[in-house]
Amino acid sequence: MFKNGSKPSTEHWLLASWQYCSQLLWPFCMSEKFKFASKVAIALALAYLIPMAMGWPQASTAATTVMLIASTGGRRESLAVGTYRVIGTVIGAVIGLLLVGLLIQERLLYMFSVSVVVSLVFYLRNAYQRDPTVFMLTGVMILMVSNGGDAQGAFLYGIDRAFATCFGVVVYTLVSVFVFPPRLERNLIDLSQSLSNKQRSLFELILSQHHGDVTPIGRDARQQMIDELFVAQSALEKRFQLLSGECSDVSGYRKEWLLVLDYYKKNTQLLIYSLDNHKEDAVDFSCYFNDYQQSIDAVTRKFNLADKAWVDKSLKIDEQALALQVNDESINDLTHLQRAEVFSFAYLLNQMNTHLSRLGICISCIDSVTGSVPFNEVSLQRQDRFLWWDAENAKTAIKVFVIYWVSGLIWIYFNPPGGYSFVIFSVIFTSILSFLPVHPKLLLMLFSFTFFFAMPAYLFILPNLTHWLALGIFLFIYTFIAFYLFKGPVIIFFLMGLFVLGIDNQMNYNFAVLLNIIILFYMVVFMIILSHYFPFNCRAEHLCLVMKERYFRHITKGMTQYILGADSYWNRFKSSWHIGVINATLPKLLLWMNKLDKRYFSGTSPEAIKDFGRACQSLTDHFNLFTRVDIQLTHNPLVYLVRQAYQDNALLKMTSVLANENNEDSFKSDFEDDYQQHDQWERLLVQFINDVNISVYSQREIATFYIFLNLHRNIFDAIIQCQSAYDKIHWHELRQKRF
Repeated sequence: MFKNGSKPSTEHWLLASWQYCSQLLWPFCMSEKFKFASKVAIALALAYLIPMAMGWPQASTAATTVMLIASTGGRRESLAVGTYRVIGTVIGAVIGLLLVGLLIQERLLYMFSVSVVVSLVFYLRNAYQRDPTVFMLTGVMILMVSNGGDAQGAFLYGIDRAFATCFGVVVYTLVSVFVFPPRLERNLIDLSQSLSNKQRSLFELILSQHHGDVTPIGRDARQQMIDELFVAQSALEKRFQLLSGECSDVSGYRKEWLLVLDYYKKNTQLLIYSLDNHKEDAVDFSCYFNDYQQSIDAVTRKFNLADKAWVDKSLKIDEQALALQVNDESINDLTHLQRAEVFSFAYLLNQMNTHLSRLGICISCIDSVTGSVPFNEVSLQRQDRFLWWDAENAKTAIKVFVIYWVSGLIWIYFNPPGGYSFVIFSVIFTSILSFLPVHPKLLLMLFSFTFFFAMPAYLFILPNLTHWLALGIFLFIYTFIAFYLFKGPVIIFFLMGLFVLGIDNQMNYNFAVLLNIIILFYMVVFMIILSHYFPFNCRAEHLCLVMKERYFRHITKGMTQYILGADSYWNRFKSSWHIGVINATLPKLLLWMNKLDKRYFSGTSPEAIKDFGRACQSLTDHFNLFTRVDIQLTHNPLVYLVRQAYQDNALLKMTSVLANENNEDSFKSDFEDDYQQHDQWERLLVQFINDVNISVYSQREIATFYIFLNLHRNIFDAIIQCQSAYDKIHWHELRQKRF
């Protein structure tokens, strides 16, 4: 390595060592987890050190604010979100101080008013679909401005707390924005290209179904491709919803981004509509169209142009329509059902060509100084800010009310360590940890581990920290460990060890005081354990049964509205409500099924649970697709005739059987009867198509009618998958009683 056999110098050895360490540490230091933990650790250390250096009171309140925001909020921050949090803090302080000024002399009336207002605020916090810490800080301030019921100095105490909380919000926001700023738009582009690749793969699969010389793939492989497409579409939409409200590059081109998402969604819907999941025999459609191959090449070229538009903004994309036309002579010998398939395929190609053209144009306008969308189209993308009618949100509000009064009565009659802080922490932790898959036993063990970690620091580390820089390093390391090793609200319990140390400018080391604080937090943990079982049972198996029944009950009622037609405002309102509950319940069902304790429910394998969850996800995806085109289907005369003459109640009966909790004995027989009833309904449909004069309807009406049949069949197949997976789970085990 060295010329003339010379030995390496100290400088060479240090350089080689540093390069070796850099190769090992570089992936670790550049991971998202490392960046996030570092940002939070810097913010929390500054939230402690700056107030202490300035001589401000309530330094721990500012640090607690950083902890709550980082552990319960998102990882992407902006100045706009920080501003909203400050506004929420100020509103909470104003409400809290008004209650203190008006009712502090009447303790019970004051407590009742606070309990009602805080329950409502935490309900809004859980229902809010964006940054939940805005409402959380409002509720926390309402609780914290009261000086333990003491009217003396209550106003100044509340002002100090509000100021410290706002300072913590500002510090965390500034650090999050300027330290390791995320590349938000690049992430959206990657998700968009991933979705485009999956759409292209499914498009090629549809083409293979309509070529007689291509062997079609199996149904399982097709279903896997559909599931992957749904996942990619959902990932893009959720990420955009998280980022679009921030002061980022995304919000500057919000209109263009919304149109891009619209066309991606429309393409996904078209592909799912047109994919024939039910025929294993390939059918060659190329002989029924004029300029068939040229049209296929045109759509493929539009796929490529849309992908290239992300890189080359100067790319010119035209909206020229396809020359694809049905050969009338070649379809004379086809049955009505086969003609419908031909028209549906032509509809797919023409619509895909238009959507891909406009998608590429919208993409080229993003980040463009001079480019603008040349066509007039309004985006249909809409997300409600609040998720109303969610049962768990309402139950959490009731929990907060009950725990506030239970802890408040304990405070009044027994005066536990910490005084009114016992009430504050009990309510805050109850609202944050409500209906989370974290068992209180685990929290108790984590809490104990935290105190064992904090006590040596109190005895051996803090007394030796005589410089502010040493204290800052200690705070940084402690916080970094918490956010790097743990995630979610569990972090709060580990960081509680930092706050029981009572760090201040003038430290008075008293082990009895430390034990009192530890007892306070153990009492808070026992209040959390109480809220886990009272007033609502939060055991995983109980919630799994509740979510299963609720999910299929709303599927049944939702299909009742859409199969029979939503012809009034009231019916449309009920339909949208059922859809919202279905989409909110499915993630909870999947969550609690995966949290079942295998020691108590050994009869149900993890594979069975996974299959049931996958089947429910497939049913939800297909049902959402069906409801999105309800308006088009309602105005289709063929669909209207079918709905009037043939009402398929079999699907409703099948989902109601799945929702029933006591159906094990008659489950299979009921499902067999409904299965036969649905087969009879499909035979009537075939007879209807053969008898109807199809020549009087347009190609679009025939194509959308065939889409209706495909979507209806997809829902039926998804229900059959749910039934098959349902049989593999021992539901009676989940109903056993245990503590």
